[in-house]
Amino acid sequence: MMASVRAAWFADRRRPAVWAVTTTWTILALAFGIGIPYLVHLSLAGDPKEAKAAESLLATVLPDQLVTTGIGLFPLFGGAIVVILGALVIGNEYRWGTWNLLFTQRPRRAQVMIGHAVVLCGLALLLVVVTFGLLAATTWALALAEGRSAAWPSAADVARAVAAAWLICAAHAGLGWFLAIAFRSTATAIAVGLVWTLVLENAISGLALVLSPLTVLQKLLLAPSSGALAGALGARSQFDGGTPGVIESSSALVPTAVLLGYVLLTFGLGTWMAARRDIG
Repeated sequence: MMASVRAAWFADRRRPAVWAVTTTWTILALAFGIGIPYLVHLSLAGDPKEAKAAESLLATVLPDQLVTTGIGLFPLFGGAIVVILGALVIGNEYRWGTWNLLFTQRPRRAQVMIGHAVVLCGLALLLVVVTFGLLAATTWALALAEGRSAAWPSAADVARAVAAAWLICAAHAGLGWFLAIAFRSTATAIAVGLVWTLVLENAISGLALVLSPLTVLQKLLLAPSSGALAGALGARSQFDGGTPGVIESSSALVPTAVLLGYVLLTFGLGTWMAARRDIG
């Protein structure tokens, strides 16, 4: 098993697409999480009538808001990016025709796929840690520039936020990974994954506001569960002026269970499908 993990890591860390997606996400996270709110703050700071709004925006990009700012980015923006990452790391093997070679080597098909799944989850964790690290450094720099004290959230709160963000990313990566295996295509997997998470699930969430029977279904969907987990950790709801995709939630138990279910289901079904059917 460890040989399969090492082989998958050797291959995935050399894929330019993996690092292109990771770099793109970190730039977007800094832009949407820190850059845009701070620029709007600067534009409002010179107007005495907007002083309160400017101060409120500045407060969101200081170190004490690291947890809420960071976790709020993942349900919508981060999830979509990681769907692409999950599809790329497995779907390109179909495009290049390398599965025929890999599956004729000593490791069984299931071992090969599990190795790729483990590495994909590791890449998701790396993406989350890098994101929070860059957000922390940027908020600290802004606190110094603005002459504010750098009051940090507790280590336990940061650890919970990192774990929750990793779970959100792992569930979305699993979806992209499974769709790439199901369709044997990177492009199709990305298209279906993004349409499902960004369009259909958000449409169902919107309808659930007026059609109460859809509320139960909403709680079982990937994107709303991700938003509810972020909301349970303190991120402001999208309906309260917060980050799009975040939903108010009083408990993290249900969304955590749903996201864990997605991780197990997508990686399990993907492994079973790759092991059982023909490659071509």
